[in-house]
Amino acid sequence: MFGTILLIDDDNATNYLHKYYLEEWNICERVLTAEDGLIALDLINNTPDLFSSSNDLILLDINMPVMNGFEFLQEYEKMNPDKKADCLFVMLTTELSETYQQRANQISDINGFVEKPLTQEDLIKQVKLSSKINVL
Repeated sequence: MFGTILLIDDDNATNYLHKYYLEEWNICERVLTAEDGLIALDLINNTPDLFSSSNDLILLDINMPVMNGFEFLQEYEKMNPDKKADCLFVMLTTELSETYQQRANQISDINGFVEKPLTQEDLIKQVKLSSKINVL
């Protein structure tokens, strides 16, 4: 089971749907959302103990205005280690282009990709491929 899952996506309908699914699947303690990378960084910096378990997950959209998924990861790397989570980063995408795949392969924090809309099967499969988290 996951601790906190942070959904970072600029589409409110997608966040609503994914949050609903995650809560319905009962695979985490809590789900939080942010509409872009900048809002997510602010949330992480200003919420004590946001990530308090080693089973936390960040689901990160690639294409967002203000700060996209790759820019978020660059800024996240610079954060105070006390604020950062020992968590998985799974990128959310409607389609995975070769350019994004090549760029993602250069970032060690990215643990994989899941296509939107999120399905429980795809999420668990991706997490099992890349993690120490026991989700079931």
